[in-house]
Amino acid sequence: MNPKLLFFNLIFFFAFSELYAQIYGCTDPNANNFSPGATQNNGSCTYDPTFYNPVVFLNLSSQLEETSGLIFYSGGLWSHNDSGGEPEIYKIDTISGQIIQTISVNNATNIDWEDLSQDENYIYIGDFGNNSGNRQDLKIYRINKEDIPSSGNANINSEIIEFEYSDQHDFTPAFQNNNFDCEAMICIADSIYFFSKNWANSKTKLYALPKTPGNFIAKLRDSFNVEGLITGADLNLIKNEITLSGYKNQVWIPFVWLLFDYYDNDFFSGNKRRIDFPYIISSQTEGIAYANNKDVFISAEKTQTFNQRIYKLNTGIWTNPPHIGIESVLAETIDFEIIPNPVKGKRFKIEITNLPADEYSIEIYDSIGRKLFIKDYTFKSKKGKTFIKLSTRKFKPGMHFVKLYSGKIYSVKKIIVN
Repeated sequence: MNPKLLFFNLIFFFAFSELYAQIYGCTDPNANNFSPGATQNNGSCTYDPTFYNPVVFLNLSSQLEETSGLIFYSGGLWSHNDSGGEPEIYKIDTISGQIIQTISVNNATNIDWEDLSQDENYIYIGDFGNNSGNRQDLKIYRINKEDIPSSGNANINSEIIEFEYSDQHDFTPAFQNNNFDCEAMICIADSIYFFSKNWANSKTKLYALPKTPGNFIAKLRDSFNVEGLITGADLNLIKNEITLSGYKNQVWIPFVWLLFDYYDNDFFSGNKRRIDFPYIISSQTEGIAYANNKDVFISAEKTQTFNQRIYKLNTGIWTNPPHIGIESVLAETIDFEIIPNPVKGKRFKIEITNLPADEYSIEIYDSIGRKLFIKDYTFKSKKGKTFIKLSTRKFKPGMHFVKLYSGKIYSVKKIIVN
């Protein structure tokens, strides 16, 4: 090749590569380490501890004291009992909490049913509870949605998916001290994905296998330290978001993990945010289901403290970036600080350095982009410090955004209100 042509080809290649190079970093504006210039999430986002009190949506029938799996299908919530229950799934009235339809699976046994999942054509029932870690009859019952009548009870047959874990070679019983229990699954495309319930190390392992009838090896894909026991999972395909339910072992504090902005089916490659529910400590949260692409429902078994129930929350509080203007999260051209931050009292101040003369506005938004405050100011040019005092009396605890801008320059800072 002509040396000059080779030289220009190399120059073009490197220039083209530089132009389209991905910039890796944290892409979530709600995170502590948000990188405005990042074009590809690298899973590095970190978050302050987040506490939430989910509302009680339904109190359930006594027939569902051990509610485990949960899905939203055909306009209602469906659940089942876990180990030793009848081989049945139940449709729940979303007003009364009573059972309005029972589907019995003829060729199934409820050894330890733990979760429900679904795709366009089928419902999958996970009989893979494994508290002692020694089961060798793990299976999933697949039932056709077309066999379920729109109303009334029915008896139907299922197809069976049997499996074992690719990394399990020892089947010595270890009650609540093993890493091969499972209570959570989702379905995507042609696969079923499991999130294990690791009693021994409080992590979760991600497995995958085909979702067709047969006998398979569930292949280990990844693992993540969830610092607790995972009891349920569901997928929101519209938002490309997964929510895992669970609770902290021994102390029984429920939580959810939100997985979003991940790459392909590498679910742990994106943002991983934990929401703790300390206000309902000892509520044994189990199943979880999205409904209408926004609401999340979590079922909880009966305990000594709580009756069986379903909680409700909206994950968009944490997974939707705040709508405070595109320019607001792309640059910072005013040097200002918020003192103190986090705010522990009823007031805080904004400290601005070397403020140019102009007319300014201050806006404050909550974490889901709702505007809570706006005020206009006119300042003369000033070197040194300018102070603005503001009140937090009308703000709920949590993360907020303070936007300071004029017609020419702007900046956004995050503030935590305690």
